[in-house]
Amino acid sequence: MKPNQFFKKAGLLLALSLPLFITSCDKDDDDTTPQPKTITETVVDGANFTLLEAAVVKAGYAGLLGTTANLTVFAPNDDAFRLLDITGDGVPDLDTEAKINALTGANLDLLRAVLNYHVLTSRVPASAITTAGISSPTYATAGAGPTLYAKINGGKAYINGVEVVQADVAASNGIIHVINRVLVPPAVTITGAVAANPNFSRLLYAINRVKNNGGADIAAALSGAGPFTVFAPTNAAFATSGFATDASLDAVPVATLQSILLHHAVGARVFSSDLSAGTVNSLLTATDATKTLTINLTGPAVYGAGNGATAANWPKITGVNLVQTNGVVHVIDRVILP
Repeated sequence: MKPNQFFKKAGLLLALSLPLFITSCDKDDDDTTPQPKTITETVVDGANFTLLEAAVVKAGYAGLLGTTANLTVFAPNDDAFRLLDITGDGVPDLDTEAKINALTGANLDLLRAVLNYHVLTSRVPASAITTAGISSPTYATAGAGPTLYAKINGGKAYINGVEVVQADVAASNGIIHVINRVLVPPAVTITGAVAANPNFSRLLYAINRVKNNGGADIAAALSGAGPFTVFAPTNAAFATSGFATDASLDAVPVATLQSILLHHAVGARVFSSDLSAGTVNSLLTATDATKTLTINLTGPAVYGAGNGATAANWPKITGVNLVQTNGVVHVIDRVILP
C-alpha cells in the first residue's frame, strides 16, 4: 500500500528540521505492511465470491458491509450459491449472476433477508464457537433477525449444520467465515413448512387424520416453541412404505398412525452435523420407553424397530438442515416404523 501523502509531507518536514532522526523517519515512511480490506473489498476481490458479490451489489449492501464496524459474515462461496434451491423444485435459484441481477420486488426482498441471515453485529472468531454450541441473532434493519446456531463438531465449526470451510478471514471491519451452503432464514414453524410444501402432502394428511379422529393434535404440537427436529417423509417415501393413497392411510388404526408420526420427531434441535451413531429418544419415547430411534451414519439413516434389521429398508436422510422458527427438518425417503 502506498504511504499516505500527508505522512510523506510530514516526514519530509521532520527530516529537514530534525536531521538527527532521519533514519528512524525513513523506516516509518517505508512501512508497506498491507492493511486488511473491508468485508466488501474482500468479497469483491475473492475469486470464489463472484455470486456473493453480485448478491451484495444487487441488494445494495456494498456500503453496509464496507463501512459498518465489528461484523461477522458467514460468506457462501460460489459452489454454495450453485446448490441453493429455495423453492425445492430441483432447479438452482441463484446459480448465475444473471439470475441474481434479474431479481425484483418480493424476490429482491427475499435476497436481502437471506443476506441478513449471514451477518452478525459483533465479531465472533472461530475460537468463540464451542462444542456445547452458541447462538446469536442476525442482522436486521430493525430489531434482531432470526437466530443462527454455531457449534464445534469433530474439530470443525458448523453454522446451522453447514460447515465452515475457511475460518477467521480478517477484514478491517470484522471477520469472515467461508461456508459451503447458503443459509436460508426461517419464516414459519415446522407445521407451517410441512403445510406449505406439496411434497409433504401425505404427511400432512396423516397428521390431520389423527387429529380429526380423536388423536393427538400433532400439528399444534409442532407449531409450539420447541425446539424440535422432524425427520419428514416425502410423498414418495410414503408410497415406498406402502402408503401411496388416502385409503392406505385410512386403513391404519389411529393410535398406530399417531405412534408412527410421533416417532418422526425429536424434542431438540439436531442439525446433520450433530448426528451421531446410536439411539435417540423420539416424542413417542415419552409414552413408550421401549421405542427409540436408531441413527446409522452410513447413509445416513434413521429408523425404528419396525423398519427391521436390513439396511436397505432403513429410511435414508436425503435432505438436511431445513431450518424453521421452532426447529429443523430433515427429509427422509421412507416412513419410520416404531
